[in-house]
Amino acid sequence: MKRKNQNIIFTAPGKVELKKEEQYIPPDISKMVFISNELTLVSPGTELAFFEGTHSDLKIGARKYPTGSGYSSVGIVEEVGSDVTGIQAGDRVMAMCGHCSGAWIPVFDKIPAALSSRRAVFAILGAIALHGVRDANLQIGQNVLVSGLGTIGQLATRLCRISGINKLAGADIYPFRRKTAKAGGADYILDAASRDFIEQALDISSGQGFDVVIEASGNPQAIVNALKYTAKRGKIIILGCPHGEVSLDFYRELQKKEISISGSYQPNCPEFDSSYYPWSQKRNRELIMEYQLNGKLDFAPLITHFGQAEKAQEFYNTLSEEKNKCITAVFEWNKIPE
Repeated sequence: MKRKNQNIIFTAPGKVELKKEEQYIPPDISKMVFISNELTLVSPGTELAFFEGTHSDLKIGARKYPTGSGYSSVGIVEEVGSDVTGIQAGDRVMAMCGHCSGAWIPVFDKIPAALSSRRAVFAILGAIALHGVRDANLQIGQNVLVSGLGTIGQLATRLCRISGINKLAGADIYPFRRKTAKAGGADYILDAASRDFIEQALDISSGQGFDVVIEASGNPQAIVNALKYTAKRGKIIILGCPHGEVSLDFYRELQKKEISISGSYQPNCPEFDSSYYPWSQKRNRELIMEYQLNGKLDFAPLITHFGQAEKAQEFYNTLSEEKNKCITAVFEWNKIPE
């Protein structure tokens, strides 16, 4: 069945267009479902890097304009591929889908009936944060600092809070983000732009430094700074995507303190669980939904902005220019008449 579709596309740095076109049909839809999107969640770090033209893939030519946007949605199933089981038309699913009115998608999970769409739409970003927190291998009694309190940092803060750790701190340059992290369970909040930020972090950790630093700001310089307030034999988990280069004194800042630095990149998480690594992407997504369903977590308050696709340019301008007022945002979609 032919459908009309809307897609939000980045056409150049700082430029967004809403493309109206006939729906693309993949070569093999037998293992896919077609969904009509209800909500699509903005990933401010990744998407703003494409919007602002700072993403590394753009700089090395791995990706060029025009380019699509988004990868998290909640939609209603309209058609089911012949090889798909356990899903039927009318079901509500979370999906790896961009900012569009609808699409054929191969990755989806059925949403529990009692879970609101505003919570379910966080399944993918929540799984990204959860993968990073798992990589940290947190232990009871440890002191943890989350650096960078954008969407991923806020999610990581809340996941750390329910992990049995001791002191939990959050750091960011924006007051609104610090306030939001405090409400999300951080014991201490720090201004990352303060001249004595590192001294404050050391004071909170009784001069020892933090056992674990989860770096979610996407600022490569923040990783260098983190070495100064990470404890001896502590670890730094790079959860944000740091686009850029910095210099580092490996001997003084890294080796002498025996600090471990580990990258956490959720696409490397296996799609299917095994006895060697039981936490697949799918299980992590399902766990994020389950924890929100039973009240252990609630990510819906992190949505600070709602927008319509027709105002996409204005929407991204706001997200880029008013970061002290934003955590994350969603586009709300209406079905297009055939």
